[in-house]
Amino acid sequence: MQVSKISLKNNPSIEFIAKFLAPHTKRAYLVGGCVRDLLLGLEITDFDIEVYDINPHKFDSLMQEFNANGFGKSFFVYKFKNYDLSLARSENKIAKGHKGFEVSICNDEKLAAKRRDFSINSMMINIFNDEFLDLYGGLEDLKARTLRHVDDLSFIEDPLRVLRALHFVARFDLKIAQNSLNLMKTMDINELSKDRINAELYKFFKARNLRLGFEFLQTLNLEKTIFFTDTKAHEKIQSFKTVLENSRKFIKNEGLFLYLYLNFFELDKDAFFKKTRLKKSLLSSAKQPFFEDKINDLDLAKIALKMPLSQWLGLWDEKRINRAKKLGIYKKALRAKIDTSLVEGQGLQGRALGEKIEELRIQWLKAYLRKQN
Repeated sequence: MQVSKISLKNNPSIEFIAKFLAPHTKRAYLVGGCVRDLLLGLEITDFDIEVYDINPHKFDSLMQEFNANGFGKSFFVYKFKNYDLSLARSENKIAKGHKGFEVSICNDEKLAAKRRDFSINSMMINIFNDEFLDLYGGLEDLKARTLRHVDDLSFIEDPLRVLRALHFVARFDLKIAQNSLNLMKTMDINELSKDRINAELYKFFKARNLRLGFEFLQTLNLEKTIFFTDTKAHEKIQSFKTVLENSRKFIKNEGLFLYLYLNFFELDKDAFFKKTRLKKSLLSSAKQPFFEDKINDLDLAKIALKMPLSQWLGLWDEKRINRAKKLGIYKKALRAKIDTSLVEGQGLQGRALGEKIEELRIQWLKAYLRKQN
């Protein structure tokens, strides 16, 4: 994995925050995923800044002066445009649920970073002088494409971190350190709400390596917990994984995973979505026409009556794409030009009328295809 050297100097996105905080502290750090993404050369749209050496009352006053909006019941995190600013803090689990934490001010960078989930998210950069703090080996893990938890006790306090691992693995093509994997196997995600689970699944559905993420779910036996089925022994499991891996090269749509998963394993889509409570737009995607093996030109053309084939999730390999382009239905949908005079005066109604119109539509499609070949 290519890791770049980074500097925040002359970075206008950070410079004005640094100038605002400079009279009050010399310790304010860019933290979390934005440091990781900067090292990977990725575009950063949101910045997390952790501030030290300012008492809570003064910090609240400064944030009000900054016109930032606070959220959270204790130790506000303040939101200003695409910046999250907060005092450095430590957390201690005192009750069940994601709100069951006791939060306290922390002035020790190593202790503050200890609450991070994974080492690759624990690195820090001082926004005043570019001092880089890597207190838990995140840089080496990033270079080695390894996902490793920071601390046993703090990690197991929030089972959502298991699902965060899912989308990190799939997004960055990571392998999980064995000790981290062993720890995750002891964690129970059943205390998590459907909303929290689904929020992480949506990130997974957008990730690059869907196959790796899916195998992670199976390794931790989470497929049955989250999707209410177990496909490990299914006769189509290998062909599914192959298509899942290869199709991402051509289709970036977040609906791809569930489209393939539900259709390959012939699962009841409406029942699945009722149980998982995933968003309805993904159900619509999953109900697109599905052809596991070869598809002929007429079937491609039928789909093109509903949408340009560039929007069809079944266009998962180069052969299908090239065929769609040759037929002129890749970027535009077809509109069948049917002569309605052919059915007028025949007294057809209801189902009989529908069948006749469909017959004329097929005739039109076949004539269209003859012109393309």
